[in-house]
Amino acid sequence: MAPKRYRPEHQALYKHPAWQPLRKRIFLRDNYTCQWHGCGKMLIGKGKEPNAPVAHHRRDHKGDLDLFLDPENIMAVCNECHDGPIQRHTNRGYVPGHDEDGRPIDPNHPWNRSAL
Repeated sequence: MAPKRYRPEHQALYKHPAWQPLRKRIFLRDNYTCQWHGCGKMLIGKGKEPNAPVAHHRRDHKGDLDLFLDPENIMAVCNECHDGPIQRHTNRGYVPGHDEDGRPIDPNHPWNRSAL
């Protein structure tokens, strides 16, 4: 799956002077551990290695600087989760998977939506 492409003005936010210090603060806050549910991998890789750290925005900022720089909207994840299940979740709109009873774990899963 191809990674999401931001519009040029959105991409420019990653050059904002507050971004790199905030990114590092997020990694420290999350103890350089992937926060994606079920992973927990130590974030010790570099570049595109599977265990490289990525600062992931929980909600797409769409160019909104306040949302972009909100620490509560950012979590540390590994590159493998970011480029795999997180992108699938973003594109689908829900987290796949189920509990021990077979019910979807994400309330946004289509099975959890009531019929209109």
